[in-house]
Amino acid sequence: MDNGTLAIMLSLGIPLAAIITNHFYKLARLRAQSRTGLDSGTRAAIESLRQEVATLRDTTMQYDLSFDTALQRIDSRVTGLERRLSAADPAPVSARIGD
Repeated sequence: MDNGTLAIMLSLGIPLAAIITNHFYKLARLRAQSRTGLDSGTRAAIESLRQEVATLRDTTMQYDLSFDTALQRIDSRVTGLERRLSAADPAPVSARIGD
């Protein structure tokens, strides 16, 4: 994995980890409160949060898969271009760049 891909994955992963950690903190706090009893409005809010997190998780997975597919497509295109260039001119690409 190259540095650019790693940087993009970290830039997406760190905020997502913060969101999920915050969500689990809120769930733990709500569970502690539930031992003392919750009203129906609070229970509905918890269920709504669960649905939103599930939706966020699904959306994040779709973007991750889409991003991975796009990277694979770009990699295959670059590989194809490199093959065509090396077949057309056996000189190294770095030698042609300096010209």
